[in-house]
Amino acid sequence: MRYVVLSDIHANLEALEAVFEEIESIEHDAVVCLGDVVGYGPDPGPVVELVRERSAVTVRGNHDNAAVDPREEAFFNDWAAAAIRWTREHLSDSQQAYLGGLPYTASLGSALLVHSSPSRPEAWRYVLGRPDAISEFDAFDERICLIGHSHVPMMVAKLEERVWELVLSEVFVTPGMRLIANVGSVGQPRDRDVRASFAVLDLDEGTVAIRRVAYNAEKTAEKIIDAGLPKFLGERLLVGQ
Repeated sequence: MRYVVLSDIHANLEALEAVFEEIESIEHDAVVCLGDVVGYGPDPGPVVELVRERSAVTVRGNHDNAAVDPREEAFFNDWAAAAIRWTREHLSDSQQAYLGGLPYTASLGSALLVHSSPSRPEAWRYVLGRPDAISEFDAFDERICLIGHSHVPMMVAKLEERVWELVLSEVFVTPGMRLIANVGSVGQPRDRDVRASFAVLDLDEGTVAIRRVAYNAEKTAEKIIDAGLPKFLGERLLVGQ
C-alpha cells in the first residue's frame, strides 16, 4: 500500500489544493492526515470538507481539539488563541462534530499515525530530534511512526541500540530498522522553506519520502489579513518560519 501523508494543513486552502494537484501524478492508494486540519488559516470550513472527503484516515491535532474545546486555548499563545476563536465561529456544527470525533492515533499495518508523540498523544509533546525520539521508540510497536506538530520535516532511525537523525528526504527502512518521521506541514512550514510539505509512505517497499510543492502563499497571507486574523500569521507564510 502506498499513502500520501498530510499534516498541519491549518486551514490553508491554497496549499492543500496545490498538494492535491501535485499528487495526481503520484501513484498512491489513499490519502491520510496527521491532524491540525484547522487553526491559523483563513479557510477552516472548506479545508475540513476537503479532508473529510479525501482523507481515508485522519487523526486529531491540538488545534482540531481546541476548535471544539475552548479550554484548550489556555495552552496557546495569543496568536494561536485568537485564530482558534475565529476558527470556531467559522465552522459548522457538522464540521465541529467531525473534528471532535477524530481519534488520537491510527494504525496502517506497520505504520502508526499520531499528531504529536506516540508516548502521550493527548499531551501534545514535541519530538524535535534524536534526544526526544530515543524514548519514544519504546512507546509504539509498529515499524514506522509518522508524526507532525512541529511543522519541520525530520527523520530519526533506530537499529538495535543505535539511534540517529537522518538528513535525507527519502529513507528506506531496512530490515530490523525502525523510523520516526515528521512529514512537515502543508499549510504553515517552519523550516524556512515556504513550500507545502507532505510525505509518501510505501509500506510494501518500506520507504518514506518527503515531498514539497509550491503554492500561492501570498494569496493565503492576504486572506488571513482580510479576515482580521493576526497579521503575523500571514507574514510567516512568506518566510517559512
